Amino acid sequence: MRYAIYVPNFGSSLGDPSVLVSLAVAAEEAGWDGFFLWDHVVRPGESVLADVWVTLGAVAARTSSIRLGPMVTSLGRRRPWKVALEASTLQRLSGGRLVLGVGAGVPDDFVPFGERVSRAAALSEGVALLRALLSGGPVEHHGEIFDVSGVRFAPVEVPVWVGGVWPRSIPFRAAEHAAGVVPATFAGAELAVISPADAAALKAAFVASGGPADCDVAIWGGGELRGAVREYEEAGVTWMFTDGGALELEGLRAFVAAGPPRSGA
Repeated sequence: MRYAIYVPNFGSSLGDPSVLVSLAVAAEEAGWDGFFLWDHVVRPGESVLADVWVTLGAVAARTSSIRLGPMVTSLGRRRPWKVALEASTLQRLSGGRLVLGVGAGVPDDFVPFGERVSRAAALSEGVALLRALLSGGPVEHHGEIFDVSGVRFAPVEVPVWVGGVWPRSIPFRAAEHAAGVVPATFAGAELAVISPADAAALKAAFVASGGPADCDVAIWGGGELRGAVREYEEAGVTWMFTDGGALELEGLRAFVAAGPPRSGA
């Protein structure tokens, strides 16, 4: 099991990129395995947001071992070729520590700007295009949403995790192009902790959708899951995320400094 701090990119404190970088540095020093950021352009009621890719570049420059990445970036909003260039650059800057989370995105990041693209379709088509761009080969892609001709980027290996809501009635989108899955489970409008049994069913559904049998499964829950680490490991969960937005800044700093739980805790 690996453990990560999962932090929003908005608000009076967490919208400050220098604060986010300091948290990432502290997380690495305390032995956390990953530091991941939400990726939003607009957040209702908030005017202070940090651009995720600029912030992660600073995180990569100030750390040396911790995994990092956006969880998750919308390929309908940022466009696959821009994400490919950003991911390639950050992977080289970080020495191979980037994990790229992608998803459909939320309406708040689309509607205010007049975007009308199908977010789900952009994810499905966008991941395939993203992987082609990162492969190093010449890209000719003529899809329903994206059209790319005569483009060739340098080859860079970037693990892609696909986001999705669980439970779901359709297969996981783009699973065949992914190395992992980042599910979101809700109780009403709030994130909820998934059970070990549901985590096992989720992994089976992801693999049945075309994902690799040895895929990463990253779930949210943090401290609430400490007493059941072994059960989650047996269910196939490989990462546990702690929601850094659930605490005030000083409480979050103390939580990060205390370090992650470990297997058997």
